[in-house]
Amino acid sequence: MTTQRVVVVGGGIAGLTAAYRLLHPADAGAEVPRVVLIDSAERLGGKILSTPFEGRLVDEGADAFLLRVPWATELCEELGISAERISPAVGGASVVHAGGDGPQLTSLPDGLVGGVPTRLGPLIRSPLLGPAGKLRAVADYVLPRRFTARRLRRDAIDRRDAAAAASSAPRSVRVRPGARGTVTSGDAVTSGDEDAVRVRPGAASVGDIVRARLGAAVASQVVDPLLGSISAGDISRLDAATSAPILGQALERNRSLMRGLRRMQPTPAADGSAPAPIFGSFAVGMGRLVQALTERLDGCILRLGTPVEAIRRPGTRFAVHTGSEVLDADAVIVAAPAHAAARMLPGAPAAAARMALIEYASVAVVTLSVRADAIEAPAEAGFLVTRDTGWLTTACSYGSAKWPAWSGSGEHDDRRHPVGEGAPHSAGGAVGDGGSPSGRPNVVLRVSVGRDDDDRHTRLDDAELRDTVLAELSQLSSLRGLSDAGAVTERRVSRWPQSLPQYRPGHGRLVDRIEEALAREMPGVFVTGAAYRGLGIPACIRQGNEAAAAVVQHLGLSQAANSL
Repeated sequence: MTTQRVVVVGGGIAGLTAAYRLLHPADAGAEVPRVVLIDSAERLGGKILSTPFEGRLVDEGADAFLLRVPWATELCEELGISAERISPAVGGASVVHAGGDGPQLTSLPDGLVGGVPTRLGPLIRSPLLGPAGKLRAVADYVLPRRFTARRLRRDAIDRRDAAAAASSAPRSVRVRPGARGTVTSGDAVTSGDEDAVRVRPGAASVGDIVRARLGAAVASQVVDPLLGSISAGDISRLDAATSAPILGQALERNRSLMRGLRRMQPTPAADGSAPAPIFGSFAVGMGRLVQALTERLDGCILRLGTPVEAIRRPGTRFAVHTGSEVLDADAVIVAAPAHAAARMLPGAPAAAARMALIEYASVAVVTLSVRADAIEAPAEAGFLVTRDTGWLTTACSYGSAKWPAWSGSGEHDDRRHPVGEGAPHSAGGAVGDGGSPSGRPNVVLRVSVGRDDDDRHTRLDDAELRDTVLAELSQLSSLRGLSDAGAVTERRVSRWPQSLPQYRPGHGRLVDRIEEALAREMPGVFVTGAAYRGLGIPACIRQGNEAAAAVVQHLGLSQAANSL
């Protein structure tokens, strides 16, 4: 029997996981195909990138993964790197919001679950809300379910009307020459055939639900900075079913959103022990996970720095066209961003048109090394920023407080982890000597900029962006010393253009339609990654596993092996 070939396009965490799972199937009896992994970049890892910064490895993209879902932790166990996992040394966060005398830094209220309040007392005591906002939050306990239903119906009608208005004067987005239909930049599509793509505006957004139960102040001052920062999005346009399904589940349990969320929480340990950590990482950065996966790609053919131009099916097999060669394949997994995937699939016009509807936000991360005596010592993980400040900054992480190894105060030896081919970081550089005249190690800050509806940072060069961020942060009393000469000893700007997919209301149905169209137009091609069924490292690992399982089923690899 000829071994079948699978091409995986995209070497981010979803594509890496898919390639790994094909080579190491959970079913020990399954046939292992030949796997080719292609990426247009010169490295693997996608938005996971750990590089030297003042002598130690500091993440430029994602710096942690969620521990309360199993997919990343199980993969770490399988790769043998669970013992290397660390958790943040500090927790807690604050919010920067507009105040009468300028931006104010206020602690987030206790009792948040998924970024949403569950306890009234901390909300009432929080300076984040005025009297009217606090009174409106109290109403969550008494407003009937029918009030929520009416509000959500009204919001759905408003969204439908806005979509209709947008479609009356559409701005076309070209997917490829000869594609059927016109894809608009809004939430609707006009088309001349029955395969017209229409994003249904009736699904609720996170903002719809939070405003209906807790009011606009809680939505804008508490929930939007938290949940919006995960995807650099706006909770008013963030699909609740796929981005925060816990909200709908809570309302099924109780008319009160806060009570419903509380009832879903696990019972605290009887012995009073501390709760389990929420996030995990590695002392040498998240690149360690990419390195471990890369080292286990036994027999995988890597094609880095190789853009894919098109995926076609001239006969019974697929032809993956790059600028330099054509690769035959029996199945293809596309783990590239949705807009890139759409351009690769001229033979699947309906699926590609739907993929092109998934919008992306561009973000950047400004990393700063700051003299410890120039600012107040961080006592929490960082802070988020509300929209009413007008800042470019959306969040700031006290990176070296969360991860002491970043400041040199945590002992680790980068040379323990030599880098395999294609891994995203180098082993060079032991812990650096950066520090303040007081002898204390420098503080590393990671500042995030950019939102779904705010791309001002893309029009600034690196120096302008750094200066803008420093000017914003130095307005806070605890960080005022950032404006002093010599306070910042090292700076780095990491840009991630069109990197974070935006889940609009109705996103789940849109993804269903993409998969249905692809199965009809190009069976044997599967899409996976952050654009579809979950952001974050664990969700992408889960989707990579699912894509590999779909290929195994499509090619009959398990049945073929078991019949031998």
